Amino acid sequence: MVGFSPLASSTLGEAGGVINYELVASNIATQPATVQSTTLTQDHNLGVVSFVTGAPLLQTTSLTQDHSLTSIALLFGTPILGSPSVTQEHSLLVTNLTAGTPELANVNVTQDHDLTASGFILGSPTVSDAPMAEDETFSAPSLETGNVVVEDTSISQDHSVTATNIVSLTPELIKAGLTQDHNLQPTEFISGSPQVGQSGLTENYNLLATGFVTATPQVDVVTAIEQENFTADNIVTGNPFTQSAELSQDHSLSPVGILTPFPDLGEPVDPNAIIVQETKEIEQMFGGWPRRAYEVPDGRLVQAEREIEATYGDRVSIDRKAKSLIKFGRSAELDTTGLETVWTVGGNEVYVSDNSISFISSSSASDTQQITIEGHTVDANGDFTFVVQTVTLEGQNTVALDTDLARVSRAYNSDSTELVGRVVVYENTTVVGGVPSDATKIHIDIPLGFQQSFKAATTFSNQDYYLCTGFYGAVSAKQSGAVDFYIEIRDKGKVFLPKGSFTASSTGGAADINLDPAILIPKNADIRIRCETETNNIVTFGIFKGYIAKVLN
Repeated sequence: MVGFSPLASSTLGEAGGVINYELVASNIATQPATVQSTTLTQDHNLGVVSFVTGAPLLQTTSLTQDHSLTSIALLFGTPILGSPSVTQEHSLLVTNLTAGTPELANVNVTQDHDLTASGFILGSPTVSDAPMAEDETFSAPSLETGNVVVEDTSISQDHSVTATNIVSLTPELIKAGLTQDHNLQPTEFISGSPQVGQSGLTENYNLLATGFVTATPQVDVVTAIEQENFTADNIVTGNPFTQSAELSQDHSLSPVGILTPFPDLGEPVDPNAIIVQETKEIEQMFGGWPRRAYEVPDGRLVQAEREIEATYGDRVSIDRKAKSLIKFGRSAELDTTGLETVWTVGGNEVYVSDNSISFISSSSASDTQQITIEGHTVDANGDFTFVVQTVTLEGQNTVALDTDLARVSRAYNSDSTELVGRVVVYENTTVVGGVPSDATKIHIDIPLGFQQSFKAATTFSNQDYYLCTGFYGAVSAKQSGAVDFYIEIRDKGKVFLPKGSFTASSTGGAADINLDPAILIPKNADIRIRCETETNNIVTFGIFKGYIAKVLN
């Protein structure tokens, strides 16, 4: 219904009605709100338990002594000594001495003696008995010393003394008495962290509001639109019941003389002519190719089979092979240095040109499961043959394959118990702990914690073509970043060439690409997915899928 109509002339319950309400309010002025004063009281009762201090720390006291001894150049003439008579009398009286706080530094003593003498003629010296006594009393105020550090002192003295007939009396040495009094009074204490018990803090708020009186509110003009749509669910009615109807007709036909001419039959028509004509039209529709009864009803696959015959001269059949292939891989942690294959070994596989992939082992000594290996051998002409074999692990010990391989596409645990370690298939090389020390010799692995390999790469035999119908790529949900993927194919005796590329990221989501037409991979060819990123340590997943076509001739 369009617009509005009087209620009496419209059908009740019709959908799509619009009702407009216009509300107009007069000027509304409010008085200022009055809030009474609020009284807030806080009582804090903080109790402190006993303090436990750490050991006091005494500062180091620095003592410094500076001695400056300077002598000028001395020039001596030739000494002439007569018979000397030497008498020494010492009268040493010391009054009370008060010394300041001594400062002792590291002491370096250097003595240089350059004594040159010409011929001395000495008489026999006579030395009288010399009584000598020293009585020294030193008093110093209280000293606060730190730990005394005395450096190693190196003293070198060279004495060349020549004396004639000196007879001395036995010296008498008075015992020396040394007394030291230490009065240590620490000033600064550094204590450990005090331990304060839990404090209880309680806050009570009592907020009372008196009656508020507001003026008449002012409301702006409001335009209200109400739109109602009524949709009825599917209505299922029962089978209509119709009463039996009786129809009676009476015909009374009386022929009169009828004269007919001779019938004209024309030329006879072959009943198979229409089928033949339709077959020709179908053949013309498909370019004149004969249609086989066993072809799959998919136009892109039919076209792919015919394109293989036109390009490579081989008649192939997807029906006769009856095998599809979905190959998936998981990368190791990528870096930003360049392209890497989507496989758990990391980096790029170093392909071999002969059957030199010969051994398998596990990183765990307890692994003795049966491992099924899918791969290819190669002959002198570079033609590949698909091979499946099963090998029993012997822990970390190297086990030889029954058939040496040139390519390994898949490995999986075909036993009833799960693997403990990492399983690797490799060339003849040095093995440490069940794993080759040279990673370039590894051609597939079953990662730790999994039961099957993750390698987005494979090879096709001399009897198979591959029709690739789609790709998939994604970034691990545990990480953030973007990755560029490349589908690369290498024909027999050639180099890898990219046949497609796509991008996936943690923000934009995974890339899921369906191909029409399909990409054709010829026999004896290698295919792989490689990727690159600008985010270190990111992990990706890659898949390619399609159908294998068997060579018929």
